[in-house]
Amino acid sequence: MEIYLLVLGLIIFLSILIETGKQAQVRCVFVIRGREYSVAPLNSLWILIAAVFVVFGGIRYGIGDDYFGYRMMFEDLCANWNDPARAGTEQGFVWLNRLLSLYTQNADWLIFVTNAIISLAGVWCIRRFSKFPPVSLFIFFTTIYYQGFNLVRQGMAAAMIFLAFGYIRERNWIRGLFWTILAFYFHKTSLIMLPLFLMMSLHYNPVFYLLYFVVSCACFLLKENISDLLLTFYPYAARDGADYMYGSMSPTQIALSGIYLALSLVYYKPLLQRDKRNIFYINFTILMFGLYSCFYWVPMWGRLQLYFICLYALIIPEIVSCEEDKRLRALYYLVIWGLLIFFYIVPMALYGVTWPYRSLFG
Repeated sequence: MEIYLLVLGLIIFLSILIETGKQAQVRCVFVIRGREYSVAPLNSLWILIAAVFVVFGGIRYGIGDDYFGYRMMFEDLCANWNDPARAGTEQGFVWLNRLLSLYTQNADWLIFVTNAIISLAGVWCIRRFSKFPPVSLFIFFTTIYYQGFNLVRQGMAAAMIFLAFGYIRERNWIRGLFWTILAFYFHKTSLIMLPLFLMMSLHYNPVFYLLYFVVSCACFLLKENISDLLLTFYPYAARDGADYMYGSMSPTQIALSGIYLALSLVYYKPLLQRDKRNIFYINFTILMFGLYSCFYWVPMWGRLQLYFICLYALIIPEIVSCEEDKRLRALYYLVIWGLLIFFYIVPMALYGVTWPYRSLFG
C-alpha cells in the first residue's frame, strides 16, 4: 500500500505546484542572441506527471487476476495472428497485440503500452478540462488507473470514455463520438455511454428528474424480475458466477454521490449562468446518484461503474469553482478530498483490498 500512496502523493504534489504556478502566472524567459523566448514551465510538470503514471503502471509485474492472461493472449497472437481462441476478443485490442508483435515478442511491452494509453488519455483529459487538477488526478488514479492494472481492456475503454466525456461537454461531438466509438473496440460495454452522452446533453423540465427517481425506486423494488429479464439478453454471463455478476450496495458511493448531487443543485443556477453546457455535468450527477442508490444490482454493475465513477474528476472541480468565496471553496475541497482519502486508505489498511505492487525489476 505504501508505494501506491507514495506515487499518488508525488502526483498530487506536482499538480499543486501546477496550480500554484498557474495562480502566480509563472513563466520562464530565455534570451538567446538578444531575442527573448517565453516558456511555460508548467508544461514540464504535466509531462512529469504523465511520466510517473506511465512508468509506475508500465513496469508492474503480476498485478491483478488477469495479468498473466493478457500476457498469454499476446504470446498466442504473436504465434498466430488468427488464433481462434481470441475470436471473441474486441478487435481493437487484438489489433493492438498484432501491431506490437511486429516489433517485439516480449509481453512486457503490451503491459507498458496499454498502461501508457490509459495514463496519457486520463492526464490529457484532466489537463485540458479540469478546473482543479489535484482532485481530478486523485480520482483518476484511484479509479480507472488503478482498476486498469487488472481490467486492462476495460481500463483503456474507460480512459477513452473519460476523454470523450470532456469533449462532449465542450460540444465537440466529433472528437467525443470518435473516442466513444474507439472505446467500443476495446470493450463492448462502453457502448452504453453513447446514448447516455446524448441524453445527458439535453435540458429537462424538473418534473423529468422527479419522474426519474420514481422510476428508479420502482425498478429497485422489481430488481429480481428486471435482472432475470436482462439476463435473457446476456445469458452466458450468468456462468461467470454471482460474485462476478452482481455488486452490493455501497453506502460510501451513495453518500459521496449524494454530496455531489447536493452541490450541483445548490450551484445549479451559477453553473448554468457560467456555461449552459454545464447541464451535462448536472444531469450526470443526478443520473449517477440514482444508479448508485437504486441500480447497483444490475448485472455487471461492478464493471459498468468504472465508466461512471471517474466522471466526477471533472464534475467536482467545475461545481466547486462556482463558489466565489475562496475560503468556502477551499473548505469544499478539503472536505471532499478528506472523504476521498479516508475511503481510499482505510479499506486498504484494514482489509488489504489492494494488489501488492511488484515491478519487472523485483
